[in-house]
Amino acid sequence: MDRLDRWGLRRGFRGLVLGVVAAMVWSCEGADPAEGEADPEEELGIGEIDDLKEDGSWGAALTCKALPDLPVLPNPEIVVSLDGLTLRLFDATTGFEKVFPIGPGAIRNGVSLTPTSLSRPDLRFWLRLDKPLVQEVPDSRKAQPWGYAYRCKYWWKDPDTGKQVPVFAGLPFLRLEGAPSLAYAIHGPIDAYTEPSGGRLKRGFVSHGCIRMEAADVLELTARCRGKKVPVRVQRSVERRPDGSAVDLPDRWLLSECRQDGDCNFPGGRCARNPWSGAGFCTAACTRLCPLDRWGYPESFCVADPEDSGRGICTLKSGPLNASCARYPAFALDPQEPRFSQPTVRADVCLPGSRGYLGGPCLSDVDCRVAGSVCDLDEAGPDRPGRCTLACTRTCPDQTGAPGTFCVSDGGEGRCVAKCVLDDDCLPGETCQAGTPRFGQPSVTASTCL
Repeated sequence: MDRLDRWGLRRGFRGLVLGVVAAMVWSCEGADPAEGEADPEEELGIGEIDDLKEDGSWGAALTCKALPDLPVLPNPEIVVSLDGLTLRLFDATTGFEKVFPIGPGAIRNGVSLTPTSLSRPDLRFWLRLDKPLVQEVPDSRKAQPWGYAYRCKYWWKDPDTGKQVPVFAGLPFLRLEGAPSLAYAIHGPIDAYTEPSGGRLKRGFVSHGCIRMEAADVLELTARCRGKKVPVRVQRSVERRPDGSAVDLPDRWLLSECRQDGDCNFPGGRCARNPWSGAGFCTAACTRLCPLDRWGYPESFCVADPEDSGRGICTLKSGPLNASCARYPAFALDPQEPRFSQPTVRADVCLPGSRGYLGGPCLSDVDCRVAGSVCDLDEAGPDRPGRCTLACTRTCPDQTGAPGTFCVSDGGEGRCVAKCVLDDDCLPGETCQAGTPRFGQPSVTASTCL
């Protein structure tokens, strides 16, 4: 069977699913009082949190956590990928690089509450660790100072109850400078904040706009960048290296991108091929259960292998942590998929597929969900899927949670393609080309994936 036949039976179950996390009322946004605004700490929202400790037993949350003794990088830079759930700290002058897991803003209307920096002329925000580090005092009865960067921060005021809770656990709190991000911050994990370490991270879309890190990681980030004004690019798309591979943690897990079995460095891990991306994804064999679950990650689930229904493979359940599968390139939500060898048990899971938006990957017209759209297979190949497109005369319909679209000329006819800012925004085989003229209105241009 060819690749279209093998996956065809499953394709009818792929819908356009855009994860929307339950609404959270309070914003993580604020402004510098020096610029004439109110103190943002009064309405600093943090999003989902496991335990507010109503008994007031704060444990180690009121202890300032020590910075590790690490050399300061001469020219540190940061790239944050929301869909990749990664923060990459690097220094081009020394060759230093380290990738950390993150928990950014929850998904609302298909978009993370964490703002990207790509609308800014220089495509970046800044961490102002060149400014004096502020240190809060553990006594919550005292007024707490405002600052761009905190050596250790404790307190958050619950806007519903007025109760002060030390959810920041004496860890660094580093604001992102640059509209519209001011007072969104990089900080600790929030959950389990009374533990001696400072807490444990949920790697998913969990905050109200701030970027959470593991306690040890935000301490390391602060130590390596202290005294520096650090550029931070925040992008939605998975960050990719020059060879096209995804930036990810050294320790891979289920649905991580891979090129060979050895990349999937967990027990039983192997690399399976995703025909909608042309890349591989990490999975493992199973007969009923997947004993691979990790705290702070989506739950695993054993399903029939789409390429061989006689064997089971591990995937992940859909949920808020992974934005209903939307964070994984070329994956879609498969509703109520039966468990392998136990079909009475079902779950919403993430499996290779198309979400059907214009400019997205496809194997045939059935993958494309916009009325009238088709799968352009002209440049498809063994490792390159087609693209969903639509005939157009000037404009194209945008979809919630999907990249914007633009009508371009193709052989004298108009067709819809995806807009972009970076090459990372485009599918394999495409690049982000600036100055593309609009079909029928060449004075209007945009950057598009071509």
